[in-house]
Amino acid sequence: MILVEGAAAYFTGSLALASDAAHAVFDAVSTLILFVATSLSLKPADEDHTYGHGKIETLGALIGGITLLILAGSILIIALSRFSSGHNSQASLFGFGAAAYTMAVDIFRVLILTAALKTGSLSVKADLYHAFSDFISTGLVLVALTLTRLGYPVGDTLVSLVLAALLGYLSIRLVYASSLDLSDAISGKLVRSIMNEIKRTDEVLKVKELRARRVGQVTFVDAVIAVSPYAQVVDADSIASRVETNLANLLGESSIMIHVEPLEWEIPIELRIRNATRRVEGARGIHNLSVTEVEGLLYVTLHVQVDSTLALDKANQIAETVESAIEASVPNVRQVTVHIEPALAESTKGTIVDDKSISDTVQSVIDSYGKIIKLSAIMIYSTREGLHINIRCFFNASDNIARVHELASKIEDSVRKEFTNAIVTIRAEPAESRSSIESVYP
Repeated sequence: MILVEGAAAYFTGSLALASDAAHAVFDAVSTLILFVATSLSLKPADEDHTYGHGKIETLGALIGGITLLILAGSILIIALSRFSSGHNSQASLFGFGAAAYTMAVDIFRVLILTAALKTGSLSVKADLYHAFSDFISTGLVLVALTLTRLGYPVGDTLVSLVLAALLGYLSIRLVYASSLDLSDAISGKLVRSIMNEIKRTDEVLKVKELRARRVGQVTFVDAVIAVSPYAQVVDADSIASRVETNLANLLGESSIMIHVEPLEWEIPIELRIRNATRRVEGARGIHNLSVTEVEGLLYVTLHVQVDSTLALDKANQIAETVESAIEASVPNVRQVTVHIEPALAESTKGTIVDDKSISDTVQSVIDSYGKIIKLSAIMIYSTREGLHINIRCFFNASDNIARVHELASKIEDSVRKEFTNAIVTIRAEPAESRSSIESVYP
């Protein structure tokens, strides 16, 4: 092709034929580069290339794209110079014959490379681009020769400009695709397909991490999946194997690694704080816990009970340890403030009080609320702390706890007014029969 078109260009002065001959030179060089690159890329993985040598093929495709871009630029420069010089070409049967011969070879190359495209080789794709551009450019050469034959010699130069633009477009696409592949960029659509395929496995509760890359014809996938924390080792291995099989069917030639971890259930912040406090030696209990979020950061305050006989410096050490434990256990904590207070004795001796007047007073307070509450049981006893009145009451089972708590607090206050300094505690229970208790808030 180089010899035939080169000779025809020499005798006819056609820039289109000369451009096509130059294109053939670049194709020959590019195909040789791609052939060498593909041969090297087929070498198996070794200690220096644990992912294999597939990127060498991509490098060859990049070089091929760059050579095509150089050719397009050269044709553009020559065509523009012809416009300024007014050089005209001549059409002859020799030129038409050379173009027809070249087109026949181009058709043969396109058919061969199209059949080989199913391998997914970037080198084959690059060479197919070259062959297809050759076919189009040769067709344009025939157009240029026809225009010259009809008395429009400038058509030869115009066709050369079109040819330069076509080659430039194809070369830029090839360089762009090769550059993405060399930088380990991968199609977002392919990543989504991999993600969806992994999630299709019923036992996979979450895809915690997914990485994918292409090396030559091989797709490498590394994924971390979460399964039930109660799954046995043999079950986890079976899940991973099924995910790998499904991905292999989706991707074809691939290397897949699945790491299985138990799913960490989300633990409420309050429970995290309580668990962290319990682990601190000397912290006997907590209450008045408050968690406030300000601009994404958490501010925590709580009361921690310690031994009432401890010196302040010892108690302060416990408080500091609690603060550090909470900051380590709860994300985004900006500040933890612990209020230290003495713990009450674990048990206190007392005496049962059997006083009908107290019971009757409590009953009258309950009766004052009509049918919205009923007395279940009452226990009265005395300790050194004072009089304790423990009341169990039936409430409407459908009322929410906030409403029930509000009403119970009002009853406690009413009983406390009758017995100054008494410790009144109400235990709310759902009524067995909904018809016997009216709603607290109708």
